[in-house]
Amino acid sequence: MKSAIRAAPLALLILLLGFPQLSETIYAPALTEIAQAYHVSAGQAQLTMSVYFLAFAFGVVCWGRCADVYGRRPALLSALGCYGAGAVLAVMSRDFAVLLLARLLLAFGASAGSVVVQTMLRDRYQGPALLAVFATVSAALSLSPALGPPLGALLVAGFGHLGVFAALCGLAAWLLLLSWRLAGETRPADLPPPAALCAVAVRMARDPRVLATVWLVAGFNLLLFGFYTLAPFTLQLLGMPAWLFGLSGLLVAAGGLFGGAVNRRLAARGGAERLPRLALMAAGAAALVQLLSGWPGLLPTVAVGVLLLSQLTISAAFGCAIPPLLAGALRDYRQVQGTAGALLGLMYYLLIAGGLGLLGAAYQPYVLYQPMAMALLCAAMWPAARRLNR
Repeated sequence: MKSAIRAAPLALLILLLGFPQLSETIYAPALTEIAQAYHVSAGQAQLTMSVYFLAFAFGVVCWGRCADVYGRRPALLSALGCYGAGAVLAVMSRDFAVLLLARLLLAFGASAGSVVVQTMLRDRYQGPALLAVFATVSAALSLSPALGPPLGALLVAGFGHLGVFAALCGLAAWLLLLSWRLAGETRPADLPPPAALCAVAVRMARDPRVLATVWLVAGFNLLLFGFYTLAPFTLQLLGMPAWLFGLSGLLVAAGGLFGGAVNRRLAARGGAERLPRLALMAAGAAALVQLLSGWPGLLPTVAVGVLLLSQLTISAAFGCAIPPLLAGALRDYRQVQGTAGALLGLMYYLLIAGGLGLLGAAYQPYVLYQPMAMALLCAAMWPAARRLNR
């Protein structure tokens, strides 16, 4: 079989990797309006975020396994079709249960943007080259927080939450067309038939490096998406207008770009392995600083500044940590990259879904809730960071 990876430009692969994050960040500004439009509580509106990641977790297993069995291209195109169906259903939904179903379909389809495209990159690159590519991807993906919240806020202001859902329909159609024309098959012709799913799962479950990586990847994602889930309500409690959350994406993006730049520099020098632990230390310090936003008597504008500037550091930590974690996670699983990537994604996306669900279920309308949750999360991640560096 002729490898067609040259037919899929790196720019398209980066776009496909980034669209799940863009899809979620563009949705976040609509949370408060969704709560009003569907007559549900803030906690129930936040449930749509955790449901998304739950379906995402099972989607990576489906599409990752399909990528190994049927090929990367068929898995990718089928997943984008599923994403499009979810977007159409979201536009048509008038009941909260239907919206949850639409979110399930959206997430299930979007998950291929993670697992299948990462597999395509691992088909093409290995070793330091793969780490450098993931660092480049991380920097590029930092633009989605800059684009998603402001774009989502504009759509909500102009068209309500349905404007966001309509934009997702357009995104689905565009990506499906681009992938149909440009994304070729990348599965190497000399790979043996994929191993049984259970055998790979047992092997990974006994791998301390994989388990530590899963915990850290999930934790850093919770630090990022916990902000998108909680910040709209925290800023509302501080008396800030809804558009401010949209602009906060610029700070998140700046942090991610800085983290990606640090990653690329250290990757070139062979020192990126230390980054996850250092990034977690920086994120933990920033989470402690965030606690000052709830200091009694502090002016709301000052509290907002503390909250957002500390999130800048957390976003930079995310950009520093994720590329080396993902690049090194499956270095011993090259013969089953699609399946191993699917199981890796299943594990950390289940943790992300559970974490976001817990944040929503335990949510209290207090300014300190968000920084306290972030500080506790950083503390819970520390044992895994120490294990990874042994």
